[in-house]
Amino acid sequence: MRAAVWKHILCPVDFSDTAGIGLRYAAALARRSQSRLTVLYADRFEPPLYFTRSQVEHFMEQCRDCKAQAERRLHEFVQTEFGPDSPEIESRVVEGYPAETIVRISRELNAGLIVMGTHGRSGLNRWTLGSVAEYVLGETQVPLLTVCPPMAPSPPSLAIRTILCPVNDTPAGRGALGYAAALGQCFAARVTVLHVREKGGSHEIESLDTWIPGPDRAGSELRPQYRQGEAAREIVAAASEPGCDLIVIGAHRRGFFGGKVLGTTTVRVVRHAPCPVLSVPSQHPERGDISPKAEG
Repeated sequence: MRAAVWKHILCPVDFSDTAGIGLRYAAALARRSQSRLTVLYADRFEPPLYFTRSQVEHFMEQCRDCKAQAERRLHEFVQTEFGPDSPEIESRVVEGYPAETIVRISRELNAGLIVMGTHGRSGLNRWTLGSVAEYVLGETQVPLLTVCPPMAPSPPSLAIRTILCPVNDTPAGRGALGYAAALGQCFAARVTVLHVREKGGSHEIESLDTWIPGPDRAGSELRPQYRQGEAAREIVAAASEPGCDLIVIGAHRRGFFGGKVLGTTTVRVVRHAPCPVLSVPSQHPERGDISPKAEG
């Protein structure tokens, strides 16, 4: 079997059950790809604004122990998730706002992947993925795997047998396909390459057979599929069919009042997908720091 290698995976946690699911996913992927795994906990460790001067001074004295306590709790959290078979994991406690800190630390570590357990929503609230995850998704240059509790199988016996990769004729689509093909090699999985033809849509692909480059087919089973309709709706519908274990989608960004915003298709797929979603930023090179590697 071939394996796709991330050199370094970053997994932020907040000590919740949801974070534990994300951590088990990250550990399973790290084992499979023989990569480093760093678990991150970020907190401001700052007093409330209403504290008096004397209360702040007392709080700062207590804060000398806060970080050490957080480090102990992070160690216990990892041990609780894995027990005596805990893999080799580096843990870090960093002072800072969680969302910004995750993005910053991923850059400092040159992480090739971020894995986050996200808090599942239902009904109208499902339009909100979670402020931290949404911020990271919008700001990071690193592929982000988001996992909600209802999506998760039982790592570490994580099995990815079928991958859905929606594409259009853009750099973001090609970058996502590179990751999907590499993961197909890693897990010996079938990759369905989906193109949704939208009424009046742009970046259409005439033929997936000619659009999918030959090198990406090597070692992966890539199957083309076409659908008609609204892109996000059709992607979620395809992923809802039995057997889909992972979506790999390009995260296209466009200019907006001097900043960058994610395309609505990506956001809607991440929010409503019935399985984990790997979002690949459009600025990220195809396959990022993923490289084929034979397993020993």
